[in-house]
Amino acid sequence: MLKRIFYKSACSSLLLVLMLSILSGCGNAGTTLSNETVSATPASTTSAAPADKASKSSIRVYKDAVSREVEIPAHPTRIVAHYFAAEMVALNVPLIGTNFQNAKLSLSLEQLSGISDIGGDGVNPNAEKLVSLDPDLIILPNFLDQKVVDAVSKIAPTVVMNYSEDAFTRLKKLGDVAGVQDAASKWVSAYDAKVKQKKEEVGAFVKDGVTATAFVLHSDKKLYVYGTQRLGPTMYDALGFKQPDKVKQLFANDPNVLWKEISLEVLPEYAADHIFIVSAKMDGKTVPEMDELLSSPIWKNVPAVKNGKAHIVGTRWALNDPLTLNWLLDEMPKALKE
Repeated sequence: MLKRIFYKSACSSLLLVLMLSILSGCGNAGTTLSNETVSATPASTTSAAPADKASKSSIRVYKDAVSREVEIPAHPTRIVAHYFAAEMVALNVPLIGTNFQNAKLSLSLEQLSGISDIGGDGVNPNAEKLVSLDPDLIILPNFLDQKVVDAVSKIAPTVVMNYSEDAFTRLKKLGDVAGVQDAASKWVSAYDAKVKQKKEEVGAFVKDGVTATAFVLHSDKKLYVYGTQRLGPTMYDALGFKQPDKVKQLFANDPNVLWKEISLEVLPEYAADHIFIVSAKMDGKTVPEMDELLSSPIWKNVPAVKNGKAHIVGTRWALNDPLTLNWLLDEMPKALKE
């Protein structure tokens, strides 16, 4: 109890000023998403006091994605998850804060009701908002600067998770951190049952050997072909499409990379029996280059396009959180039947 009182007092005075200055300095670092764990110097274990009524027996040590050993509540009741909102909703845990800019990509306003937005500059959380929420557990992605992690760790027990892991491994690990391992296992079991049902449903469209490729015309106006991380869990793992050999060769030396840039001229080489192309948006509008691509002779002469098996899809299709993957089990079969 004394530790909790002292901790909250520090957060409300000198610590707040210190963290704001640290996070402000890190806000323009230009951090980018990676397919690999961010390399960082392992931080010393930083632990805050448990909830007021908690006892020492309710605290456990968790080794996070950057090898920090952190004392966390066995059953947290006030969780802030920065960039992991969909997983928290899937697990039905007590989420009190998240980054709305990211969360809105896969969650509705209704699902975010009662949850505070803790988004700050760039990819960083807002320290003042974090302090005001008085969380007992904070979860951060591994692409943040180490200085940000160290500063946030002074607010409450802070765990860093691998943002680029496959969705189901990540969900199970987050379930472990949140003390709801059974909920994660049940969610995956329900998903697997739905996969079996949907695979039977699309059997007429996805016969043995039928291929599919996913592309995206990104907001940077460049064309990319996806590997297996985005749309792949639904196309290949769930519904049974095969990845074309040419695409396999492209990613042979970088199997974990998200995508590879290609030119429009070579798109036909990577096209498959079915094509899914994600149309990026800027300021809520489809980028003009998308219209140019779809009206080009190269696109119009791709066999999948001629056969009516090219599907133009929205940006949510490119997400890989569990709620989106569950949603895609409904949406991709719909697209195939159109």
